[in-house]
Amino acid sequence: MLEKGFSVPELLLPALPQSISWFPLPPGWFVLGGGILIALTIFLIFRLARWRRNLWRRQALASMQQPQSVDSWLALIKRILLMHQSRKSVSQTLSPEQLLEQVEIDADLRQQLSKKYCQPVNQLEANQNARLQTQLKSWLEKLPYV
Repeated sequence: MLEKGFSVPELLLPALPQSISWFPLPPGWFVLGGGILIALTIFLIFRLARWRRNLWRRQALASMQQPQSVDSWLALIKRILLMHQSRKSVSQTLSPEQLLEQVEIDADLRQQLSKKYCQPVNQLEANQNARLQTQLKSWLEKLPYV
């Protein structure tokens, strides 16, 4: 039945083709990797730019942690307002009352700041200083990002 020299193929362990090589990759993977790399780079550049633009906010929050005089509180408020408004409009506010109209603080704190501005004794009490600090911090956090 079987001729001489004829062998039966091994059916238990058939010969399999070689495994597919991962390298060299198809060009589509290079395009996808490049696109992801470009998108990640653009995202990081925008995040870095936003972080650098908000340096003033971080500095203002850090300076609010220290007890200050009324004059330094008003100077800080003016510096914050200069970030959101033109220098011309902020410089036209001659009195502290006009400057404090744009800030969301209590009326009694606004009155104390206006009364003690440029006075020999221009320190707020500890509880007023703490209230002003928390109200200015919440006002600063509500301001839009520039």
